[in-house]
Amino acid sequence: MTAPSTDPNPRSTAPTATPTTAPVTNATPTHTETPSRTGRASTFIRAALAVAGVLFALYPAVRPWTDETTLAGAAAFASHQWVAAHTMGMVAFMLLAAALLVRAFESGRAGPTATLAAVGAALVLPYYGAETFGLHAIGLRAVADADVSLLELADTVRYGPVPMTMFGLGLLALAVAGILLARDAWRAGGLARAGGLLTGVMLALYLPQFFGTPAMRIGHGVLLAIGCIMLAIAWGRQADGRATQTR
Repeated sequence: MTAPSTDPNPRSTAPTATPTTAPVTNATPTHTETPSRTGRASTFIRAALAVAGVLFALYPAVRPWTDETTLAGAAAFASHQWVAAHTMGMVAFMLLAAALLVRAFESGRAGPTATLAAVGAALVLPYYGAETFGLHAIGLRAVADADVSLLELADTVRYGPVPMTMFGLGLLALAVAGILLARDAWRAGGLARAGGLLTGVMLALYLPQFFGTPAMRIGHGVLLAIGCIMLAIAWGRQADGRATQTR
């Protein structure tokens, strides 16, 4: 006869359930405090267009207007106003081209418009630089020597075949860019249509306005400024609307 087992911890033959481990997930959403690339691009486009518009208006308004065959014309060339005004014009073209390029990269549209504007700006800037600083140096010397004959060098700077060709081609490229901008703006409607049409038409007229009176040139600059600022507001509103929809 077998005695009963006295083992206090008998082995159980029942199957043991294996505990399951739930996957650990990070429920805390990640946030970024830095603005998106699109937001930064929109801010740059708005600022660049607005500043370009103001500078387009200031350029002919600040520029001294005198008879450039006299010593008064030499004094105008030698003045700080001459350098400041033409520098404003150069910066305005650069900012306008940059704004259109950034918009084209971000939206994937209006590539030809931005490209032509950039090419046009690149071609006119050397001419502006020569007129800004070359004529300034001639004016300083003419005033110092009281020699009006030195002003004949201004025509050499302005009307050389290479600078004139580059300048003309640059203005033509800007004119075509303006026409394309006006065409695209017409399809947009609203404030973008008005601003784009005004900016585009004024760009297309940039070459003819050189043959106008000082008042006409100042008026052209003001209209171009209004168009750029309207376009900055309209494109900014569009960008804000897209950002709100994606939140």
